[in-house]
Amino acid sequence: MAKVSIQIVTWNSLNYIFDCLESLMRQSFRDFSVLVIDNGSDDGTVEFIRSNYPTVSILQNFKNTGFCKANNQGILLAKSEYVLVVNPDVILDQNYLQNLVTFADQCPKGASFGGKILKIHSEAFDLNEESGLREVVKSDVIDSVGFKIFKSRRVVDWGEGEKDQGQYDKVQEVFGNTGACVLYRQSALQDIVIKNEFFDNDFFAYKEDIDIAWHFRLSGWQCWYCPTAICYHHRQFPGAGENLIKNFKHRRAVSKVLRSLSLRNYHLMLVKNDQWSNVVMSLPWFLFRELKIVIYALILEPFQYQTLVEFFKLLPSALRKRKVIMAHKKVSAKEMRKWFK
Repeated sequence: MAKVSIQIVTWNSLNYIFDCLESLMRQSFRDFSVLVIDNGSDDGTVEFIRSNYPTVSILQNFKNTGFCKANNQGILLAKSEYVLVVNPDVILDQNYLQNLVTFADQCPKGASFGGKILKIHSEAFDLNEESGLREVVKSDVIDSVGFKIFKSRRVVDWGEGEKDQGQYDKVQEVFGNTGACVLYRQSALQDIVIKNEFFDNDFFAYKEDIDIAWHFRLSGWQCWYCPTAICYHHRQFPGAGENLIKNFKHRRAVSKVLRSLSLRNYHLMLVKNDQWSNVVMSLPWFLFRELKIVIYALILEPFQYQTLVEFFKLLPSALRKRKVIMAHKKVSAKEMRKWFK
């Protein structure tokens, strides 16, 4: 039985999957298995993997069931000590697993572990004149070293957009780790599971990584950042900043579906995990941000009216899950407040 189960959820990921799998095959740490859960790709992703990577197992769904449900399928099958959830648009440094697993073994109270994620340039690929093969254009710009959450409940990828100059070269606890590439302890996943759901199936995709990190925190688990584990990521949804004009331009480049999921799931996450006393204590910051979100979404993105309808449809399910989470929480509201900057 492998120590680490690596799982990759694909959906028309042919442009990325070669570089991702090649980086896995070159890992210095070898005690792992790879499972691809494909969500109904029609671009040849599955056929490519079967033809070129016979050691990679494939679970094929015949429609797009979403990032959350597909990953839950993989976790339910995993018998390993750790599960590495990795996006197909991520490339791992050859010592990524060795460094991260070694670190995780030393932190028995850790539920999730992430490394230093750097960006792959937006142009993504360059052509090597000698070989005629494409080469990924990696950068020294940080994509994420973990999540940071504020009193307003804005969650950001810590360090995103900064040039890596060693400012994040210390091991530290973080609020959580981005789902682009994160190592989970299997026992921690089993501790927070709700009816075979580790990630919330209602989310489909987006914000599910923040949601599960919050759940871990409430359940008394830790989340860690290990700077020696390095990987590279094509960022599909740029992080939201405080510059409204820049944020508007970034959001306009993202599909309406993804913007809708992001808004809906953010509020479902708050319903499930936030403690009322903490909401009250953060009310000025929280209400100010909520006002900006509502005005922005309903005036500049009128399609979000339908998002509100979908939110209220899922609200009863979120409240039921909240009841379970709060009944089993091991961390007080006061202890959680240290994370709200």
